[in-house]
Amino acid sequence: MLLDSQIQATIEEADLTTFENLVSFVSATTVDHHRREPSIPSGLIVAGPSIASHGFFFDRLGQKITADTDATFVVLTSGECPNLKMLLRNLIKKATSKLDNADEQEDRGGNSARTGPKPLDYDLVVLQEWYSKAQTDKIIVTIQDSEAFDATLLVETIELFRYEAVLLIGVRLIHLVLG
Repeated sequence: MLLDSQIQATIEEADLTTFENLVSFVSATTVDHHRREPSIPSGLIVAGPSIASHGFFFDRLGQKITADTDATFVVLTSGECPNLKMLLRNLIKKATSKLDNADEQEDRGGNSARTGPKPLDYDLVVLQEWYSKAQTDKIIVTIQDSEAFDATLLVETIELFRYEAVLLIGVRLIHLVLG
Protein backbone atom coordinates (compact mmCIF):
# COMPACT_ATOMS: atom_id res chain seq x y z
CA MET A 1 0.00 0.00 0.00
CA LEU A 2 2.81 2.43 0.77
CA LEU A 3 4.40 1.72 -2.60
CA ASP A 4 1.05 2.28 -4.35
CA SER A 5 0.59 5.66 -2.67
CA GLN A 6 4.17 6.67 -3.56
CA ILE A 7 3.57 5.70 -7.18
CA GLN A 8 0.30 7.63 -7.21
CA ALA A 9 1.98 10.71 -5.71
CA THR A 10 4.75 10.54 -8.32
CA ILE A 11 2.23 10.28 -11.17
CA GLU A 12 0.23 13.22 -9.82
CA GLU A 13 3.34 15.35 -9.45
CA ALA A 14 4.52 14.51 -12.95
CA ASP A 15 1.10 15.27 -14.47
CA LEU A 16 0.53 18.50 -12.54
CA THR A 17 2.52 20.72 -14.92
CA THR A 18 0.85 19.19 -17.95
CA PHE A 19 -2.59 19.63 -16.41
CA GLU A 20 -1.88 23.25 -15.45
CA ASN A 21 -0.68 24.05 -18.99
CA LEU A 22 -3.77 22.44 -20.52
CA VAL A 23 -6.11 24.27 -18.12
CA SER A 24 -4.38 27.55 -19.03
CA PHE A 25 -4.81 26.77 -22.75
CA VAL A 26 -8.49 25.92 -22.34
CA SER A 27 -9.14 28.99 -20.17
CA ALA A 28 -7.43 31.35 -22.62
CA THR A 29 -9.16 29.89 -25.67
CA THR A 30 -12.28 31.60 -26.92
CA VAL A 31 -14.82 29.92 -29.15
CA ASP A 32 -16.06 32.45 -31.70
CA HIS A 33 -19.20 31.16 -33.41
CA HIS A 34 -19.17 34.04 -35.90
CA ARG A 35 -15.59 33.77 -37.21
CA ARG A 36 -15.10 34.30 -40.91
CA GLU A 37 -12.17 31.95 -41.18
CA PRO A 38 -12.87 28.42 -40.01
CA SER A 39 -10.42 27.35 -37.35
CA ILE A 40 -10.62 25.21 -34.29
CA PRO A 41 -8.69 25.83 -31.10
CA SER A 42 -6.84 22.55 -30.70
CA GLY A 43 -4.08 20.87 -28.78
CA LEU A 44 -2.11 17.69 -29.37
CA ILE A 45 -1.48 15.67 -26.23
CA VAL A 46 1.28 13.10 -26.44
CA ALA A 47 0.03 10.80 -23.72
CA GLY A 48 2.80 8.20 -23.91
CA PRO A 49 3.14 4.72 -25.36
CA SER A 50 1.04 2.90 -22.75
CA ILE A 51 -2.56 2.90 -23.92
CA ALA A 52 -3.59 1.48 -20.54
CA SER A 53 -2.66 4.76 -18.84
CA HIS A 54 -4.47 7.03 -21.32
CA GLY A 55 -7.93 6.53 -19.81
CA PHE A 56 -6.68 7.40 -16.34
CA PHE A 57 -4.79 10.43 -17.67
CA PHE A 58 -7.78 11.84 -19.57
CA ASP A 59 -10.15 11.18 -16.65
CA ARG A 60 -7.88 13.18 -14.36
CA LEU A 61 -7.46 15.90 -16.99
CA GLY A 62 -11.24 16.19 -17.32
CA GLN A 63 -11.64 16.48 -13.56
CA LYS A 64 -9.00 19.23 -13.44
CA ILE A 65 -10.44 21.20 -16.36
CA THR A 66 -14.02 21.05 -15.08
CA ALA A 67 -12.90 21.98 -11.57
CA ASP A 68 -10.84 24.98 -12.74
CA THR A 69 -12.95 26.30 -15.65
CA ASP A 70 -16.55 26.65 -16.79
CA ALA A 71 -15.97 24.20 -19.64
CA THR A 72 -17.70 20.92 -20.36
CA PHE A 73 -15.17 18.14 -20.95
CA VAL A 74 -16.08 15.17 -23.14
CA VAL A 75 -13.75 12.25 -23.94
CA LEU A 76 -14.42 10.13 -27.00
CA THR A 77 -12.64 6.91 -27.90
CA SER A 78 -12.42 5.05 -31.19
CA GLY A 79 -14.22 2.06 -29.70
CA GLU A 80 -17.38 4.06 -29.02
CA CYS A 81 -17.20 6.05 -32.27
CA PRO A 82 -17.02 3.70 -35.26
CA ASN A 83 -18.87 6.23 -37.44
CA LEU A 84 -20.08 9.84 -37.37
CA LYS A 85 -23.57 8.98 -36.17
CA MET A 86 -22.23 7.11 -33.11
CA LEU A 87 -19.65 9.83 -32.45
CA LEU A 88 -22.39 12.48 -32.38
CA ARG A 89 -24.68 10.28 -30.28
CA ASN A 90 -21.94 9.67 -27.69
CA LEU A 91 -20.77 13.28 -27.67
CA ILE A 92 -24.29 14.61 -27.14
CA LYS A 93 -25.06 12.00 -24.49
CA LYS A 94 -21.87 12.73 -22.53
CA ALA A 95 -22.12 16.52 -22.77
CA THR A 96 -25.81 16.77 -21.93
CA SER A 97 -25.57 14.30 -19.06
CA LYS A 98 -24.46 17.29 -17.00
CA LEU A 99 -27.98 18.78 -16.94
CA ASP A 100 -29.15 20.35 -13.73
CA ASN A 101 -32.01 18.78 -11.76
CA ALA A 102 -34.64 21.17 -13.12
CA ASP A 103 -33.82 20.26 -16.70
CA GLU A 104 -33.86 16.54 -15.86
CA GLN A 105 -37.30 16.80 -14.30
CA GLU A 106 -38.58 18.84 -17.25
CA ASP A 107 -37.30 16.21 -19.67
CA ARG A 108 -38.80 13.33 -17.66
CA GLY A 109 -42.13 15.08 -17.20
CA GLY A 110 -42.51 15.77 -20.89
CA ASN A 111 -43.17 19.46 -20.25
CA SER A 112 -40.59 20.65 -22.72
CA ALA A 113 -40.97 24.08 -24.29
CA ARG A 114 -39.85 22.63 -27.63
CA THR A 115 -42.37 22.67 -30.46
CA GLY A 116 -42.28 20.44 -33.47
CA PRO A 117 -40.73 17.04 -33.86
CA LYS A 118 -38.21 15.84 -31.31
CA PRO A 119 -34.69 15.79 -32.79
CA LEU A 120 -32.84 12.49 -33.06
CA ASP A 121 -30.27 11.67 -30.39
CA TYR A 122 -27.42 12.36 -32.82
CA ASP A 123 -28.78 15.68 -34.10
CA LEU A 124 -26.48 18.59 -33.20
CA VAL A 125 -29.58 20.70 -32.50
CA VAL A 126 -29.81 18.81 -29.18
CA LEU A 127 -26.29 19.92 -28.27
CA GLN A 128 -26.91 23.50 -29.41
CA GLU A 129 -30.10 23.75 -27.34
CA TRP A 130 -28.32 22.31 -24.30
CA TYR A 131 -25.36 24.67 -24.78
CA SER A 132 -27.62 27.73 -25.01
CA LYS A 133 -29.00 27.09 -21.52
CA ALA A 134 -26.05 25.32 -19.89
CA GLN A 135 -23.77 26.80 -17.27
CA THR A 136 -20.72 26.29 -19.49
CA ASP A 137 -18.72 28.65 -21.64
CA LYS A 138 -17.22 26.07 -24.02
CA ILE A 139 -17.19 22.41 -24.88
CA ILE A 140 -13.89 20.58 -24.86
CA VAL A 141 -14.03 17.57 -27.20
CA THR A 142 -11.17 15.18 -26.47
CA ILE A 143 -10.23 12.39 -28.84
CA GLN A 144 -8.42 9.97 -26.54
CA ASP A 145 -6.90 7.62 -29.11
CA SER A 146 -6.76 9.52 -32.39
CA GLU A 147 -4.48 7.02 -34.13
CA ALA A 148 -7.24 4.38 -33.84
CA PHE A 149 -9.91 6.65 -35.37
CA ASP A 150 -10.84 6.30 -39.00
CA ALA A 151 -9.06 9.18 -40.77
CA THR A 152 -12.21 10.28 -42.60
CA LEU A 153 -14.16 10.33 -39.33
CA LEU A 154 -11.47 12.43 -37.66
CA VAL A 155 -11.53 14.94 -40.54
CA GLU A 156 -15.35 15.10 -40.42
CA THR A 157 -15.22 15.69 -36.66
CA ILE A 158 -12.73 18.53 -37.02
CA GLU A 159 -14.81 20.07 -39.82
CA LEU A 160 -18.02 19.76 -37.79
CA PHE A 161 -16.66 21.50 -34.70
CA ARG A 162 -14.48 24.17 -36.30
CA TYR A 163 -16.69 26.95 -34.88
CA GLU A 164 -18.16 25.23 -31.87
CA ALA A 165 -15.58 23.60 -29.61
CA VAL A 166 -12.04 23.24 -28.38
CA LEU A 167 -10.47 20.01 -29.60
CA LEU A 168 -7.82 18.05 -27.69
CA ILE A 169 -6.31 15.11 -29.53
CA GLY A 170 -4.47 12.38 -27.69
CA VAL A 171 -1.79 10.36 -29.41
CA ARG A 172 0.57 7.63 -28.33
CA LEU A 173 4.26 8.37 -28.31
CA ILE A 174 5.46 6.14 -31.12
CA HIS A 175 9.12 5.38 -31.57
CA LEU A 176 10.24 5.05 -35.17
CA VAL A 177 13.34 2.97 -35.73
CA LEU A 178 14.82 3.06 -39.18
CA GLY A 179 17.23 0.27 -40.07
